[in-house]
Amino acid sequence: MTRSNRLRTALALAIIAALAVGLWLVTGVSRSTVRQASEPPKEEKRGPGGHQENEVITLTNEQRQALGLKIEPVQARVPEMQLTVTGKIAANPDRTVAITARTPGRVIRVQAQLGDTVEAGKTLALVDSVEIADPLADLVQSESLLSQAQARAEQERRLYDAKLRVLETARQQPSAEAALRQLASVELGRSKQEYISALAKFELAQAEYERQKLLVERKIGARKDLVRTEKELLLARSEVEAVAENIRLSARQELLAAETALIQAQAQRDRARHKLHLLGLTDSMIADAGKRSPGERVLVPLLAPFRGTVIERQVTEGQLLDTTSVPFRLADLSTVWALLDVSETEVPLIRVGQEAIIEAGRDGRGAFTGRVVYVGDVVEEQTRTVKVRVEIPNPRRDFKPGMFVTARIAARQSGPALLMLPKDAVVLLDEGPAVFVEGADGIRARQVEVGPEVEGWIPVRKGLKAGEKVVAAGAFALKAQIVKGKLGEE
Repeated sequence: MTRSNRLRTALALAIIAALAVGLWLVTGVSRSTVRQASEPPKEEKRGPGGHQENEVITLTNEQRQALGLKIEPVQARVPEMQLTVTGKIAANPDRTVAITARTPGRVIRVQAQLGDTVEAGKTLALVDSVEIADPLADLVQSESLLSQAQARAEQERRLYDAKLRVLETARQQPSAEAALRQLASVELGRSKQEYISALAKFELAQAEYERQKLLVERKIGARKDLVRTEKELLLARSEVEAVAENIRLSARQELLAAETALIQAQAQRDRARHKLHLLGLTDSMIADAGKRSPGERVLVPLLAPFRGTVIERQVTEGQLLDTTSVPFRLADLSTVWALLDVSETEVPLIRVGQEAIIEAGRDGRGAFTGRVVYVGDVVEEQTRTVKVRVEIPNPRRDFKPGMFVTARIAARQSGPALLMLPKDAVVLLDEGPAVFVEGADGIRARQVEVGPEVEGWIPVRKGLKAGEKVVAAGAFALKAQIVKGKLGEE
């Protein structure tokens, strides 16, 4: 090689070395080599790009930010894997109902269209049914009987109270004649005669007793006559009390009979109303049943039992319906089900209560988080899959029944917790995988033994302890700067 060629080669090497040093200075990565004096150079471990493993890397805060370093402690965690499965959207059967006609008839008016969102109690259609006439007539008759029973019961209550008051007043009268005058305004029938007769006998017995008592006191009468009249007086008094008691019992029985008739009339009216409810009439229509003009027809409404969307309509005006017809089908789509097909080998990783991200469409729009509510117990013979049901909120109606969806479920694997690092924290050096560990004096590279990656996480088998701080993000940028600096030195 000529002298001029050697000079040109030396000049080129010098320029390359200068550029490498300049890049290293721009990034500001400075290293201080910590080496024991007695250690032979040949036993030094080499780190990334050939640097010594026990070398300390010191960085300022600005340099760390420029490299995008993120320092985090090493933690033990159970490895997780993300299952991706497919499935189909279905309406919640618990919130889906078939609207049927409860009585045969002809459709007069349709008031709901396919796709309409209706509120609870909304009339979907009106049906003219001849079978509603008899129950309506029964209701009118039962209400009439109820009014009569109420009036009779009220009358019996007034009579009962009046009889008790008058009997008490008559008992306090000085004579049977005065008592008769007191009872003249009260309808007691034969009981009035029996009561006045008993009072008269009581007065006669009392007068006879007083006379015999006076004769005995004057010693002109026999004592046995006094005893006889005393017994007769006692019998007369008991007869008055017995007649009064009979009157009270009779009044009470009449009141009970009236109240029983009232209860029976109310039960009959309630049965008639309940039957009309079963046939589809509303409370307001039942209340106005007695106000209808002769010949006026009552139209039976088909009502929505809850707020939902009309997902099926099989009815037109003028159509004849029977009790097996299904003119409307209503579904509450505010929540829907995702029926997923999960491989039998992955089913053990899924539990009720796990979160699942459900996506529809290629762009991932309409993604919502739901929860697993059911894991099937039967494996389908042909597909070797198990049905897993996820309940999803659907406020914007992004998910439609029948739509194909993709689900992502984070599932924990069985086994003990392991030290796990983000995959970006592990770099490949000359002697194998390594991580950058932060100590009190700076950052050092350390060789580690790792396992296979699991959903972006790498388990560490040897080389680290829980709680040690490592470079979780920016490790590759740090390695690159170190390599560039080493090349500059060479």
